[in-house]
Amino acid sequence: MKAQIILILLTAGLIIPCLSATPARAIPAFARQYKTECKTCHTVFPERNEFGDAFEKNGFIWPGKVHSQPQVKTTLSPAERQKAEAMYNSGLPEQLPVSLLAQHDVTYNSDAQPNFDLDAETELEIFAAGNFRNQVGFWAEYNFEPDKTTGEIYLQLQQPYNLPFNVKLGEFKPKLSIWKANDRPSLSKFGYNGMKVGNNDFEIAGEQGAVELNGVLGSRLFVAAGVTNGPDPKSANNGKDYYGHISVRIGGTDFLGKEPEVDLDHDSVWDYLTLTIGSFGYFGSNADGVNDFYRAGLESETLYKRLRVRVSGIYGRDDDPSGTGVSVDSRFALAQVEYLIGSGLMPSMRFEFQDIDEEGITRRYIPGISYALLQNVRFAVEYLHETTPDETIRETTGRVTFVF
Repeated sequence: MKAQIILILLTAGLIIPCLSATPARAIPAFARQYKTECKTCHTVFPERNEFGDAFEKNGFIWPGKVHSQPQVKTTLSPAERQKAEAMYNSGLPEQLPVSLLAQHDVTYNSDAQPNFDLDAETELEIFAAGNFRNQVGFWAEYNFEPDKTTGEIYLQLQQPYNLPFNVKLGEFKPKLSIWKANDRPSLSKFGYNGMKVGNNDFEIAGEQGAVELNGVLGSRLFVAAGVTNGPDPKSANNGKDYYGHISVRIGGTDFLGKEPEVDLDHDSVWDYLTLTIGSFGYFGSNADGVNDFYRAGLESETLYKRLRVRVSGIYGRDDDPSGTGVSVDSRFALAQVEYLIGSGLMPSMRFEFQDIDEEGITRRYIPGISYALLQNVRFAVEYLHETTPDETIRETTGRVTFVF
């Protein structure tokens, strides 16, 4: 009963400000660089909209026609003009492309001590991202708290030497799912991103040293393929893991950021409907050479006006993940529904089913609601009901997040 009361109070605290909140200009690195709002690429951050997805696929280079020469005001003196051109020729961004993300959690769990925790977890992360002369995209991040570790650090060369594909290299999450790990309004990550089987350290959303080739074919087909060191690269392992991804988008904004033409006089359901379908495969082995494994997934996302429905199914097999000589099959299914109300309120509901041989079945029911008070300030509440063969977890989490 206490958990229900707390959830109601926190939810009310999110909804009431909707009546008076005013829009704000976004300020993180991309918004500063392109002088645009956060909602250009996001619904309720960090979830991306269709244009944001195209922007990320394009190596953080603005989709569409870009200027190949620096835009220099005619009023500049010769010395100032020379300085501006020198900055451009050097490839350095005009502004330091650095942003900070901070967030704090409070939780309620009747089986935990303390059951109402006002200091559950605090996170501070710094990241730099952008591009050099619209030719090379980059991303680098460091988590001060709680991990004190680097995250993704990579470069993406946009069609180098006029090749028909991009080259991505560094430490990053291989392109498997059609959604990035943080591309969601809910607080908890999709369960498959952190699912492990036995002693196999592989995670779908785990960073790995890798080289990836990717690109958009036409405007609505995206493909990627890569090679990685595997999930345990510090062990003595000369082998490599391989993966591939393919996705297609029907309707809506394409993968190049171009919106479809709409007949305003004769609109139809197809003018507002977007369907994205993706599939992936990952094939690897652990450092000891005993466990060969694979993961295969099929996903879809349906977007109709403000309604978004996500469905994912993943199957995997490990030959010997625990060193017992026994192979293990794993299955995962997910369905999530979310709806954007106004410009910043998004309720969502997610169901997850996880079945790993020898471990049993886990089910998760995760309702939540997110509210962007400003485009860079978010409040969110989420309730987790998880059942496993050993226990049942009921936990409510509230989080405040801001970026600048």
